[in-house]
Amino acid sequence: SRTKECMEHEAMRYRDVLASWPDLEQGPLPKDHTFAKFKLDGTQLFYASLRGLTVAFVNLKPLTAGHVLVTPRRVASLLQDLMEDEVDDLFQSVRVVQQLIERYYGATASNLGIQDGRDAGQSVPHVHV
Repeated sequence: SRTKECMEHEAMRYRDVLASWPDLEQGPLPKDHTFAKFKLDGTQLFYASLRGLTVAFVNLKPLTAGHVLVTPRRVASLLQDLMEDEVDDLFQSVRVVQQLIERYYGATASNLGIQDGRDAGQSVPHVHV
């Protein structure tokens, strides 16, 4: 686990990079976000989609540098529980965040994952990539 200050600092660095992209349209960052039963402070968020259906935030327990989460605003346990517009918005947001993380860390590839359900290893019952 990391401190709140460490997570805020990482999110701020990512927000600064996104702010420098002239053609990127984003929505306003919410004051907080409910991730299943967890209420996240808005300072941990660094991206909100223009449609407001998706956010991205830093991970409390990252497996590696750049391990972030992209999740719908609405709590939904499984990918099949999302409406079509939420699925579209989620994956468009994943692409933006993927570009951000690759550029920030100088990576040429990404590892994306979805654990869709408890039996797949999902530890928090809220869709996240």
